[in-house]
Amino acid sequence: MDIDTSVSSVNEDAPAITINDATSEVQLGLRQSVLKKASEAKVLFSPRALELICSLTQEKALSVVGKCLEQKVFVITEELCREVIASIEVIEKAQVIVQFKSFKPLNAEVASQLEISEDMDVTGKSRCTGTIEEFVGLFRDRFRRLKGIMKGRVSELPLIPISGIKGSSRGKTGRIIGIVFDKQTTKNGHVLIELEDEESSIKCLVMKDSPIREKADDVILDEVIAIDGSCAEELFIAKDIIWPEVPISPIKKSADEDVSVICISDIHVGSRLFLKDSFGKFLSFLNGEGTDSEREIAGKVKYISIAGDLVDGIGVYPDQEKELATKDIYTQYEILNDYLKLIPEHIEVLVAPGNHDAVRSAVPQPRLSPEFTKGTAGYKNIHFLGNPVSAKIHGFKHVIYHGASMYSMINSLPKLRNTHLNPEKVGVEMLRRRLLNPIYGDNVPFAPEKRDYTLLEEVPDIFHFGDIHRNGYTSYHGVMVINGGCWQGKTDYQVKLGHEPTPCQVPIYNLKSNNLQVLNFGGDKII
Repeated sequence: MDIDTSVSSVNEDAPAITINDATSEVQLGLRQSVLKKASEAKVLFSPRALELICSLTQEKALSVVGKCLEQKVFVITEELCREVIASIEVIEKAQVIVQFKSFKPLNAEVASQLEISEDMDVTGKSRCTGTIEEFVGLFRDRFRRLKGIMKGRVSELPLIPISGIKGSSRGKTGRIIGIVFDKQTTKNGHVLIELEDEESSIKCLVMKDSPIREKADDVILDEVIAIDGSCAEELFIAKDIIWPEVPISPIKKSADEDVSVICISDIHVGSRLFLKDSFGKFLSFLNGEGTDSEREIAGKVKYISIAGDLVDGIGVYPDQEKELATKDIYTQYEILNDYLKLIPEHIEVLVAPGNHDAVRSAVPQPRLSPEFTKGTAGYKNIHFLGNPVSAKIHGFKHVIYHGASMYSMINSLPKLRNTHLNPEKVGVEMLRRRLLNPIYGDNVPFAPEKRDYTLLEEVPDIFHFGDIHRNGYTSYHGVMVINGGCWQGKTDYQVKLGHEPTPCQVPIYNLKSNNLQVLNFGGDKII
């Protein structure tokens, strides 16, 4: 439809603005500029919208017009203009001042050693539509790959397919590998675990007085395990339960150069509870502001890993809008990009999304689309990636995962109950299973890709995750497990859940010394 762009406004029960002799040349020029942009974009301004825009400074007015045009509407109304003005004011309030001093960091001249793996990143590869056949294919891939890992484990018993042991003579012993289809506790306290492979299934019995009874409590649905035992009619009597596990590394890896990686998560830009001043202090620290010892620490930082929930998003949890500084998702990412650009260019920044970000909620998640990252276009040190994702930094295999599946694991494993204060324990259970999102249909939706991108086929040196807003650290079988905390105050929703966040605590892991130190940017001084 052709639009007569000589008509610049539509009837909104108000007279169109007029230009009289008292109107300044500046206002006249501004009005003409606005109308020219409207003509070029073939849109209309309501009278009140045009009047409101012309009441602003020229710089702000043109900025408002530009953002309004991005909305791709036919008529720009006063309401839209006020929403855009509010978003611009939020951006202005969110700006932080970083003093760029004559700081010469130790690692500015050290060459980056960054290799981003494509194996765990689903970006550009997703073709699933959610059919039953696709879910079957996903779990077959999980079973096949984890079975391949477990087949190499030493056992005195022969490895037998479930179909080969089911119905065998009583007392026949062996090891079976399967995916956990069901688990029940009988009224007498025994545990029945139903395992299935590609051909058959069998119920495995763990007696209540068995020495592996506690191990049975650790079994969760949809994971792949091995069970050693013997046949007893239609049951398989379990004598031991084995998980894929990450093997123990006898030698601690060490980088040749004195470089460090920072692991943070859950920034939540756009929330009223986003701790802007503390985050600004963190950015100033990276740029050399602080004591001599702080500058020495900052000078060794070569990588920053961000494990999701970059912005607060919209409609993620009940009544979230009451805690938002802006309901414009584009404004949230514009502020985020402005912050990321303040990180010194010699530092490689790895950015993964989370469940609050503007990507699909189903795991695995692809990287953010360019419409949300265009603010950092041209910044070669900023890398937007999928979730989960794997990269090699200075020879260290580094896995980033936001971690929204933590809650389903906490609810499924008795020993993890009330472990919201110790997220590192959940990370260890993920490593034991070699699965970051093991349970289907509980809390975190699956995207049934042909490949299970949450499976840890290669053992990481560093496992970095977030989501639970609480810092936690441990070393498990040589893998450094880090939860990066958050940059958001406690929300009403977290109060209801009984969570205790630890905001503004920044873990810094040195790849040469394997030393982990934590700086707190939440107070007047960095501690």
